[in-house]
Amino acid sequence: MGGTQASSGIVDVIVLAQRDAFAAARCLAGVLASRNATSLAVIAVVDPDIEREFRTFAAEAVRDPRVTLITPARSLDYAEAVNCGVNVHADRDVVLLQAHAGVHGDWLDRLAAHAHGGDVGIVATFTNAAGIATYPRPGEDNAFAEGATPASLDACFAGANHGQSAAAAAVFGPCLYVTRACAFTTGVMRAFVADDADGSAIDFCLRAARAGFRSIVAGDTFVANASDGAWDGGSPDPQGDAPALARASPRPEHAEVLRVFAQDDSARLFARRVDLARLVASPRPAILFVSHAWGGGVRRHMNDLAALVQDRADVLYLEPATAAAVKLHWPRAGEAFAAWFRLPGDWAALVGTLRAIGIARMHFHHVHDLPRSILELPRATHVPYDCTLHDYFAICPQYHLTDERGRYCGEPDAAGCAACIARRPAPWGLDIGTWRSVFGEFLGGAERVIAPSQDVATRMRRYFPAVPMNVWPHPEAPSPRPPPIVRVVTLGNLTSEKGLQVVAACADDARTRGLPMTFRVLGATEAPIAQSPDSPLTIHGSYPEGRLPRLLAAERADVLFFPAQWPETFSYTLSAALATDTPIVAAAIGAFTERLAGRARVRLLPFDASAAQWNAAILDAAGEAPAHSTLPPAKAGAPLRATS
Repeated sequence: MGGTQASSGIVDVIVLAQRDAFAAARCLAGVLASRNATSLAVIAVVDPDIEREFRTFAAEAVRDPRVTLITPARSLDYAEAVNCGVNVHADRDVVLLQAHAGVHGDWLDRLAAHAHGGDVGIVATFTNAAGIATYPRPGEDNAFAEGATPASLDACFAGANHGQSAAAAAVFGPCLYVTRACAFTTGVMRAFVADDADGSAIDFCLRAARAGFRSIVAGDTFVANASDGAWDGGSPDPQGDAPALARASPRPEHAEVLRVFAQDDSARLFARRVDLARLVASPRPAILFVSHAWGGGVRRHMNDLAALVQDRADVLYLEPATAAAVKLHWPRAGEAFAAWFRLPGDWAALVGTLRAIGIARMHFHHVHDLPRSILELPRATHVPYDCTLHDYFAICPQYHLTDERGRYCGEPDAAGCAACIARRPAPWGLDIGTWRSVFGEFLGGAERVIAPSQDVATRMRRYFPAVPMNVWPHPEAPSPRPPPIVRVVTLGNLTSEKGLQVVAACADDARTRGLPMTFRVLGATEAPIAQSPDSPLTIHGSYPEGRLPRLLAAERADVLFFPAQWPETFSYTLSAALATDTPIVAAAIGAFTERLAGRARVRLLPFDASAAQWNAAILDAAGEAPAHSTLPPAKAGAPLRATS
């Protein structure tokens, strides 16, 4: 980039206004409105194509004496625009701000403090998208969480990680602080791909490292990126949430930089502290759900409850992670908070974390794979708790009142249960009497014990008559009525000659256009084809010939499909189809034409019809109106002429 090595006390903030004039004007206004002890000047490098628009949006800001506008004679790429701004003053540190960057508070003071630490040459920040350190999810383009603003997130980072940083082989993002010594020694920024801001920044950092300058990420600074992840308003990245560096730069050493940084937990520690700070500062009460990690109906119920209260409470989950550790995490969409505690050693840390968050209530859903001490959490944190009975764990260490065969045990007496436990030991090494005593006390201490059905409540009262039971069925959204689906069945082993590729293409067309169809191959296929869940198609496999009528009856097909690609001479599977009253769609070739001629509920198409044409005929045969069909209504037994 050039210039002398000495740095003055003024920092040049370079705003790169290359495409989005409004965003660049907003960025400039944010810089001027921020309050920092560090003196700053602004160099706005404005593309000639948007200069007039930029001056209109930034009319007041450009009159500020700290602002210098540079409009090159031609449009510049990212690296050229950076070099243009850096070379204005030869004795100043610089900050490179892309147009969609948003800065807050004393952001520059914090970055300058990091930059003045020995051999540091480049300082990056946390951001929500398109940066080396994204929040809340690393390596992704994140939307702002509900209730969070760029200013509030920056304040959280500043408070949670004051003065802390993480080393990186190289950095990139919407905001980079570069010391003058680093710029002087490393030289100009280079472009490899047009407007590849990430790749240019990474290359500069790697060259700076060879010259003895370190790159770091400031843990106490968050700079918002309001763009779509491409530099200065470029096109959205087609690879979605792929790591930004890997998608930005074709150079292998650049991808390696991101891979190594992704394995470093130091930056993630900063992010998790911010998660905790946000939870502590949230105006909503925090509720802890305790359960196993199996998923299934228990997890669905938990997720449903969390969704019901998401506007009124922050819900966290506590579940087993390993045999010796539990995981505390925030399941809200878009969040990444998770913390692990090894018990019993980390018991005090777990209790302290829950107290710091301000857990207002606990809700126990299950205790499978959790240590016995987990039942002491309400007492240790001094919060009330509820318990939902998803099964019978409180009275049966096997949870389901089943014997070794998986059948209802009949609930024998204590001796019978003891005999069962002798064969299948209970968790925590308890006998049946102690087990029920522990859970009787636990349920008795709950504010609410919830049974999802009267049957559950009745059974539990036999063991814990003093425990009140609330019969509350699980809340459910009304289930939508299943849409009618046309079941399309082909008979026999499916080869290319019998239409294997045609069936696969029809299934793919149905998937792509969302047609109400499923395809079933009642036989085997000579080659693999896409199946459910990637395609609305399943394969039964081979069967003894004599079983075809029974299998066909069980399929309850809406349409039988014969897309032959050669002039078949007879077809026994067609004979089986004709023994039913199921509509038939077939290729008008070979024996099919004469054997199906004049029959009702038959559609014949040219063998080389398109997948869309086949599907239109199938839907028509099934009594459905073909969606967006280019085919005229088919006449029974009459071949259809393929359309172009």
